[in-house]
Amino acid sequence: MSDMGTTSIHESERQARAWLVHLTSGTATREDGEAFRRWCLASEQHAAAFARTRRMWEDLGPAIAQRAERMDRDQPSAPRHGVRMNRRMFLATAVSASVAAVLIGRYGADLVPGAADGSRLRTAVGEQRRVEVVRGVTVEMNTATDIGLRGSGKDITGMRLRSGEAVVRIDASRTIPFVVELADATLTSTPGTSFAVRCIDRDAAVTCLDGHAVLALGAARTEVKPAQQVAFDDRGMAPAVAVNPDTALAWRQRVLIYDNQPLADVVADINRYRPGRIVITDRALGERRVHARFTLDQMADVATLIQDAYGAHATHLPGGWVLLS
Repeated sequence: MSDMGTTSIHESERQARAWLVHLTSGTATREDGEAFRRWCLASEQHAAAFARTRRMWEDLGPAIAQRAERMDRDQPSAPRHGVRMNRRMFLATAVSASVAAVLIGRYGADLVPGAADGSRLRTAVGEQRRVEVVRGVTVEMNTATDIGLRGSGKDITGMRLRSGEAVVRIDASRTIPFVVELADATLTSTPGTSFAVRCIDRDAAVTCLDGHAVLALGAARTEVKPAQQVAFDDRGMAPAVAVNPDTALAWRQRVLIYDNQPLADVVADINRYRPGRIVITDRALGERRVHARFTLDQMADVATLIQDAYGAHATHLPGGWVLLS
């Protein structure tokens, strides 16, 4: 599934069928979704081949339902298999058995445990938690967040945000420093400080709410003051910018707010809050600018809301996967 170069029409259609078999297998991961999106955008030939395969998938539903009804009439005692599995099995015959077996068995389930194991704190997709990690330090975790703790018990002195998003509040009475690491940076702060940290696919940011914090990335150091945000990645640190914390951290109120952002970026963020994945297969659709507000209670229907708002074509697959074009 990694061939991103120019391919023949026949090979593109073979790959498209293999992708659809995998996406409907129930074993596709978030990394698979990103790889599939890149494959679709790699060439117009890929996108066209998948559009044809998708239409075949959609046409199969009514046809197989009619066949199942005929089987029930002709052989009432015969076991009836679900339409979803029959459609996937039909598509699997379009690729070799070996390819289908590799696709279905290659990837594990996308599982994020929701409990602490002593040295780590994690939240599952859609879960939010508030934890007092040590006396005087409270961490409010957003969805799909993974935190490693430095030390144990009463001797926890810091944490590393491996991925996700959290708000850290350090009580004014705490006298022991608490250091936060994210990506390749280190954040130190004074007692009475609260700040948000975010690290998604190596793109990281710090937003100060109260007090002040100092962010160090290599030899660069910058002070982050209240209502300021500093973003950084592998290329370095951007200057501090003013932000509205109520908007930037609306997730704390179970709300997501997007202001003039590409739909592809909006969907990538929404995917953190729902099982399965929404994948945009059309470049122009992904580049459309979006002003939107969603509540976390709308995540089950968000693909339909996007479809209605932007006239996209949605193909719904098992496991919460939706393809938008």
